[in-house]
Amino acid sequence: MSRRLRYLSFLLASGAVLSAQTTGGLQGRVLDPKGRPVAGAKVVLSGPSFQGGRSVMTDESGAYRIGLLPPGPCTITATKEGLNTAKVQAQIGLDHTATVDIVMNAVASAVVEVTETSTAVDMKATTTGANFTSESILNLPTTRDFANIALLSPGVTQDNVGFKVYGASGAENNFVVDGINTTNVEFGTQGKKIPQEFIQEFQVKTGGYEAEYGKATGGIINVITKSGGNEFSGDVFAYSEGQFFKSGNEHVNDENLRFKPLLLENKTTEFGFDVGGPIIKDKLWFFAAYDRRTNKQESQVRVLGDDFGIKAPSDSTRDLYAVKLTWKLADNQTLIASVLGDPEKVTGAVKDPQGPSSTWEGEHKIGGTDLSLRYELTGQSWFVQLQGSQHEEKNSILPGADGASVIQFVDNNTGRNSGGFGRYDDKDFTRTNLAGSATWYLGSHELKGGFDLQTDKATINRGYSGGQQVTLMSDDGLNTPTSRVYTHYYWTIAGSDVNNAPSIIFHASPKHESAGYFVQDKWDVTPSFTLNLGARLDTTKIKDQHGVTKIELRDQWAPRLGLIWDWAGKGQDKVYLSLSRFYEQVPLDLVIRSFSDESNPLIFNYSPTSMTPNPAAGTSAIVGSYIEPVDPDIKGQYSDELILGAETTVASNYILGAKYIRRYMGRAIEDSLDVNSTTGDYFIMNPGFSQTGKQYPRAVRDYKGFEVSVKRKLADHFTWQASYLWSQLDGNYEGAYQGVGGPDGTGQLDPNINSAFDEPAFVVNSAGRLSGDRTHQVKGNGFYEWEFGLSLGASFTYATGTPINRLGFADQVQPFPYNRYELFLTPRGSEGRTADTTRLDLNLGYSFKLTKQQQLRLMLDITNVLNSQSALTVDQRYNFSGLDVGQTNQYFKVPTTFQAPRSVRLGLRYSF
Repeated sequence: MSRRLRYLSFLLASGAVLSAQTTGGLQGRVLDPKGRPVAGAKVVLSGPSFQGGRSVMTDESGAYRIGLLPPGPCTITATKEGLNTAKVQAQIGLDHTATVDIVMNAVASAVVEVTETSTAVDMKATTTGANFTSESILNLPTTRDFANIALLSPGVTQDNVGFKVYGASGAENNFVVDGINTTNVEFGTQGKKIPQEFIQEFQVKTGGYEAEYGKATGGIINVITKSGGNEFSGDVFAYSEGQFFKSGNEHVNDENLRFKPLLLENKTTEFGFDVGGPIIKDKLWFFAAYDRRTNKQESQVRVLGDDFGIKAPSDSTRDLYAVKLTWKLADNQTLIASVLGDPEKVTGAVKDPQGPSSTWEGEHKIGGTDLSLRYELTGQSWFVQLQGSQHEEKNSILPGADGASVIQFVDNNTGRNSGGFGRYDDKDFTRTNLAGSATWYLGSHELKGGFDLQTDKATINRGYSGGQQVTLMSDDGLNTPTSRVYTHYYWTIAGSDVNNAPSIIFHASPKHESAGYFVQDKWDVTPSFTLNLGARLDTTKIKDQHGVTKIELRDQWAPRLGLIWDWAGKGQDKVYLSLSRFYEQVPLDLVIRSFSDESNPLIFNYSPTSMTPNPAAGTSAIVGSYIEPVDPDIKGQYSDELILGAETTVASNYILGAKYIRRYMGRAIEDSLDVNSTTGDYFIMNPGFSQTGKQYPRAVRDYKGFEVSVKRKLADHFTWQASYLWSQLDGNYEGAYQGVGGPDGTGQLDPNINSAFDEPAFVVNSAGRLSGDRTHQVKGNGFYEWEFGLSLGASFTYATGTPINRLGFADQVQPFPYNRYELFLTPRGSEGRTADTTRLDLNLGYSFKLTKQQQLRLMLDITNVLNSQSALTVDQRYNFSGLDVGQTNQYFKVPTTFQAPRSVRLGLRYSF
């Protein structure tokens, strides 16, 4: 190797961290018939995912190890003079290390052919979660949103912004596609959409992951797209899902929901193609895909008024595309270029229709284009990866022509909107990454190190049609000059006085600069005992729109320890222990709202148009009228995790598992009122730790779970898995997404600046069962394929309900009243639970062979076969004012959302 390449390898190893793996690994031993090691044997890998194959030589112990392998089936061939050639079939899994031992017989013996000898238990890892190949995804009932495949895994449940993983909220996961960090830049939620046809393999990591993985206190979604091969292949597909195939909503006319918009029509059509193959065989491959999805909805306004009964159409068009080139530069060098796009445009009703069309008609633009270039270099006992990527994302909601310049009026008494469009947002985000890693096989050690340099940027423009939003707070019905109390809300110039605060379009362009570094060692201390040691360091600089660093998070050391004991010595059974610390990647929402001079007057008066305060109507103030101060000793937000588990292989195809999971929030970043400030200053701090934050209790989120599972790996045309999880989630802090609170009690998505610690009154009674607490969960899924072309897949979930709270309105809280439901009037989670939920989904497919290489497949997906429509959420608002005595909300504990009714999706796919 040249001096330059040696220097490159050293440079990549000296840092640390690819966001996620795009390959798998293989290890094992080559033995003679008496079980003795065969040293110097040549082990060659070949298969449809390999360009020209890979080869290594066994060492003195007969052992071999190969990394940087593309996921998919492969053939392993072992040769040595004096012994007969041995061949084995195996499956390489995404970020899994398969263990395959090969027995070579004497020359006189026949060639050994073994099928599916790789172990289903990963003997090198303590990671929990699941992998799903493209074949599994095809046969299991899932939605067309790729991320929802994660819901098939134990410990994963839905919340309003995504999915929870072992108690962590839906805004705490990391989404990686082809090594690109596609996580939503603003809030930390899902930031990319990919159709199933693009996917080679899907992986969800729910815990126990190594030091190379970071930027998440929940789970890791890791996806690799298809790459083509030496043979041309592809699909043309179409899907349809419409109102005709759906069961009726049993609750649309419930008394408490009678004024909500009524969905009249919801029809989705989708078509596309994917194709891959060689440009130059064993040298240059391509994969290209396109998917177009159109959705037509029509709702009806049901709020009483002149606009009652009008139709509110909404049309969306989404174009998804992918292009990948895989170029083998030399026998040991590969270059991979990827392009992924998901732009979407919605026109018509882009807001809940609660009034005339001028209040909801507009345009919503979503998505963007991701680019990446990855270089891979392999040696006999080492390999190196280097990747540069860019993630672009738009999320803009803009008014239509009729409502663009008119003030919007909100009637708190009727829920009706009138006038103009109201708030609009024009937001663009860009994330750039440079990441690298290097791995060495050194005796019994697998050493790895790497780095990840990341910059997140935003361009934000916000405003209100007509310059403000006006809300009718109360009306005594006497029709006097002071009968009606109005509030006026808008953006103004930073530093403005409440009596002279002009309306502006708010602009911000902040950014984050972060870096991560890791080192780790997978050490086979003995043939039956593996020790995984690792540590990673994450740093983040949070900069305002002027480029000034407002928060610098340093010394975010995250140790990882894993112990794996092969108690049976067969490479198929293990007891494992994982101890980990995970740091949060702070989304941009905090810097946008707290460090961008975002100043919002809240003016009280008796006029529907004037922005002049009237003290008799209420206390006017400017919220966020300064750059929020930061506690000088602030530190990063993290969670600690302990997993103790065991897996054992039974009858070669069945894997039984059991594990105990404990996750505990170690420290949070939040904003709070400084109770000693005479001007009502808010500040960013660590509740219970920072000097100023000691005025508040420590943020607590404590998850305990015990899980048992059984899985049958794919053989004889079928596979299935089932699990039971008992869990408990307690604390006073939900996480990046707060499941309760907000203007209507349905939650708040403001990572690190939600209302949990905004005022001392909000922490009263705040400790108890958190909104994601589910005592029991049962899951099962699997599929069977008949030889004549029929397949049947099923997925079943049962979960107990979530805790209910008694929330009070904070309009009388001093020193700063809130027009929000933030008060726990009784201990958190003590008002009972929502109903248990059950869901059964089915997938039915039938394939017609047209020629040897061509087939036509008919597909039928039935979601919620049993048409279960149990309540998912209830109204937790106990009263409507802090002055109310007792219950004034007659709908307290009455259901507000339900399981979606049964629906049917039809599909057709031609494969060649």
